[in-house]
Amino acid sequence: MENFEYYNPVKVVFGEGVLAQVGAYTAQYGKKALLVTYQRCDYFAQTIEAIQGSLAEAGVDCVVYKGITANPLISQVKGGVALCLEHGIDVIVALGGGSVIDAAKVIAAGVFYEGDPAGMLMLSHSDVTAKPPKRALPYIAIPTLAGTGSEMNPIGVITDDATGKKSYVWEPGCLYAKAAIMDPTLTVGLPPYQTACGGYDIFAHVMEAYINGDPEKDLTLHDRMQEGVMRAALEALEKVWENPADTQARGVMMWAASVALNGWLLSGTFAFTPMHQMGHVLSAKYNATHGATLACMMVSWMRYFENRPDNAKYVMLAKNVFGCDLRTAREQLDAAMRAKGVQTRISEFGVKEEDLDALTDMVVSVSFGPDGKLNGHPKMTREDIYQCYKLAL
Repeated sequence: MENFEYYNPVKVVFGEGVLAQVGAYTAQYGKKALLVTYQRCDYFAQTIEAIQGSLAEAGVDCVVYKGITANPLISQVKGGVALCLEHGIDVIVALGGGSVIDAAKVIAAGVFYEGDPAGMLMLSHSDVTAKPPKRALPYIAIPTLAGTGSEMNPIGVITDDATGKKSYVWEPGCLYAKAAIMDPTLTVGLPPYQTACGGYDIFAHVMEAYINGDPEKDLTLHDRMQEGVMRAALEALEKVWENPADTQARGVMMWAASVALNGWLLSGTFAFTPMHQMGHVLSAKYNATHGATLACMMVSWMRYFENRPDNAKYVMLAKNVFGCDLRTAREQLDAAMRAKGVQTRISEFGVKEEDLDALTDMVVSVSFGPDGKLNGHPKMTREDIYQCYKLAL
């Protein structure tokens, strides 16, 4: 293993019915809350009323900001910051999936940030000009989709309207939630497509850590934990697909999403996320669902490494998670995703072969390091990225 430091201060309140406790936890950090949620949130109407009632009982005033979309924009963050300043907000409550929670983090930081909030975004890994935030309002995360694990990490993924680049803000000093209210019943009424995309997002987070660990290190512990989480996430998704009201399986998915990115599986291995970097470009340009872009990338990467000599981790993934060879594992995963309506070809988002150079250039611009490569094991060149996009068509 690598040397590491581990820190995660998020208080987790998990279980059916725990939403009722949101007022009590929010009141510990402020008396005037901004409730951040989606622009289109009819599905959340009763949940929003329940949260407002719980906040009121705890003596917390509430302003609702219905301003966030999937693949949130920095302009939406600025709208939230303006509301916070206008109303004297001292605590934020985020209700939604990763898009909402990510945006809420950056809103919380934007209240104190000097200058344009876009200055927080890591828009280039080769020429770093981003200035991370030093302070943020406290916030409470209420995930409504098992997927990103944003409720337990200090990362906010945002698209910059001006450049069309999608990247992230990362700051463990101030961007962790004070509490994550994790109620699996909030995910029961989700559209099946969103549930499936979230499940494959969980799988992708763990898979990327698994395949990109340093092969020179002893990662036995990491491998076994990661294999278990990947298998559990896929099994729970199948149970939910068969019975959407199975809150036990939904609970497994929700906790698996948190475990995937709260640092437990990553401490001691500096894992990279090259497939995510490629997926971000697709979601920014085509407004594609994040989990679906990762589905496409997972299939293409498995195909790309099928016959390479440096594919030992991929072969182990196939054997220990799927119980078969790499090609069969890729075909099984592809078929399972397509059976749930999840896209596994980027042409389904509108990508054409003539678009691949521009997509590749965007990955290079944002995500390549000073050495001219995309971090991972092995490191990937521009040609590697182009070929992976091509295989994903």
